[in-house]
Amino acid sequence: MRKGPLFWGTLFFAGTLFFAGAPLFGAEYIDGKVKLVIHEDIGRFSLYYMADPGRELYAPFFWDQDPRTSVLTVMVNDRSYRLGESASFRTKLGGSASKPALVFESSFLTVTEEFSFIRTPSSSITNGIKITITVANRGEQPVNAGVRFLLDTSMGERFPPHFTTDFRRINAETIIEASSEDSYWISRDSRLALMGSVGGLGITRPDMIHIANWKRLNDAPWRAAYIAGRNFNLLPLSVDDSAVCYYYEPSLIAQGGSRVITVMLASEDTRGFGLPLTALPQSAGGGQSPTTEGPAGALQETPGDEGELGDLEADLGILRDMVARIDGYLASGAPVAEEDFTVLRFLIAQIKLKYGLP
Repeated sequence: MRKGPLFWGTLFFAGTLFFAGAPLFGAEYIDGKVKLVIHEDIGRFSLYYMADPGRELYAPFFWDQDPRTSVLTVMVNDRSYRLGESASFRTKLGGSASKPALVFESSFLTVTEEFSFIRTPSSSITNGIKITITVANRGEQPVNAGVRFLLDTSMGERFPPHFTTDFRRINAETIIEASSEDSYWISRDSRLALMGSVGGLGITRPDMIHIANWKRLNDAPWRAAYIAGRNFNLLPLSVDDSAVCYYYEPSLIAQGGSRVITVMLASEDTRGFGLPLTALPQSAGGGQSPTTEGPAGALQETPGDEGELGDLEADLGILRDMVARIDGYLASGAPVAEEDFTVLRFLIAQIKLKYGLP
């Protein structure tokens, strides 16, 4: 996020954000090379990666001079609420030491933003987090509720292209549709790279991801107008200033019901987020729960996270993803690694065991 001088002047006179460069405090959680800081007072979080182990130097994964530039918004019955700012929601720290959470409570909705540490397939140590957003209906009537998650990325602004995915380079305003083949996006600088999920097992594919100028996205209560190929400027306040915005469009949540959304962020891994075997449910016969051990190529959660999906829709999602993966192997004609066969066989065996299939 690259801010022009007028931006900082605006913040000073408005008196609504931290003074640039002032220290920020919050509850810190460290696992492997990842440091998570949760700012309970403002309902935000910061994420860091140990870029220099020798000096124990952590570099921010996205803009951290003021963590309020990244924000979670809910749309409820056509009205948007910026969590951490809306007077309709109280904010508190929840969860546990291994799975901390920001909890936003109102008279009609509870939104829980839970964080758990993960390691991607090619990493031997924790290198990212899984964010599980749960929207629970506390009211007496069904509600139509959606989620918008704005991340103020900054690394690609100094080292173009601003973003890459597993299929394209992005240097201008872009929308990644739910139907796209992209499975992750990456923003990188000279020291590290932030990889964000788009799709995959255990990941909620958004209805769309809008990559655009941060201020345009931030100022919009929900969707910002889209012009393909527009640059990342909004003069004079915001120059070459890109951000990523996830959209999960409103859907009906019954009284007492909930909606769960999962996003993953990690350091760059050429294999993406892989297959999260720890998201598999326990066997119907009372077998062992998934652990952090599994076939090569699997995304793992650190101890303390059960990671169970536990419903038919999730299992169908696993099967659809396996079919798509097999179709990809057949279409490419390239040799398939034995470890990939192992992962697929493991997934099939777990599904068959759960439903008593021969």
